[in-house]
Amino acid sequence: MASAPRYRVRAYAKINLGLNIAQRRPDGFHELRTILQTISLADDLVIEVRRGRGISLTVTGDAPADSSNLAWRAAALAAESWAIRGHVALHLTKRIPAGAGLGGGSSDAAAVLRALALTARRPPAPAAVLALGAQLGSDVPALVLGGTVLGLGRGEEVYTLADLAPWHCVLAMPRGGAGKAISTPEAYARWDLHHPGLTPLAASATIMRFCSLVQQVLPAFRAPLTVTRNREFPSGGSKVHAGIENDFQPEVFSLSPDFPRIHRQLQRASAAWVSLTGSGAAQFGLFAEAGRAAQAAARLAVRDRSWHARFVPRSQFLRGVSVVS
Repeated sequence: MASAPRYRVRAYAKINLGLNIAQRRPDGFHELRTILQTISLADDLVIEVRRGRGISLTVTGDAPADSSNLAWRAAALAAESWAIRGHVALHLTKRIPAGAGLGGGSSDAAAVLRALALTARRPPAPAAVLALGAQLGSDVPALVLGGTVLGLGRGEEVYTLADLAPWHCVLAMPRGGAGKAISTPEAYARWDLHHPGLTPLAASATIMRFCSLVQQVLPAFRAPLTVTRNREFPSGGSKVHAGIENDFQPEVFSLSPDFPRIHRQLQRASAAWVSLTGSGAAQFGLFAEAGRAAQAAARLAVRDRSWHARFVPRSQFLRGVSVVS
């Protein structure tokens, strides 16, 4: 067989602008309502289908180069489901930290699906790509779509939302100890200890409440302004706050004093919104101005791991797949 083109894919990280946990489901997962936003911190993947059979993966950075890697699993699942013949060769350059709640593994899997869908003899429908992503992880479908996404169910039921303004995003997490990485299953287990599950009817009602809150809050993120203090815009004085905070935050903050310390530092830097992403360990602060964001990231880097990124709208996200020679 002739070799298919090699694809380079940007695997963008995500933050959760809000994450509400409704209940534990009979299948063991938790019912969620969340808003995910892709940001410019990203891994890079080069993907090629060659003569031969099987999957190979090489990695630059901190990630396993075997079948435990979600990118490998995505390639194997796509090759089987879409009858892709040949040897799928992957090279992953890893930049998104593990255990941060930034969706690094899920983003890599989504990037593999997006590229391999282009190599299939019969390109799968978008819904088929999303369905395959849902088999790999709850965040994968949202990271197939990119931009601003509403996630329901266990996160895999996804709906695209209008792009937000080009906010600057400062990420920070402690360098070690409790903040080095947080296991998502452990975070859910801690949440379960302190929160009895809702009835199905009550959980259903939270969808309407959450979506209503989203409609109230998101317009404020579409017009960034200079802020005077956390969560408040000076024009009109309306707070960017309506009950869409991250439900994991109290549990995570109890693990180490470093988490509330980072939260306070981002607030003092006049971030418009400060929250935990996913189940942690990273927190983010949103800034309208690049200079303020850069200053905040530099101050945090003295003691913590920090990154300065920007929101990635869906139009830019979709351009993140290119053919390389």
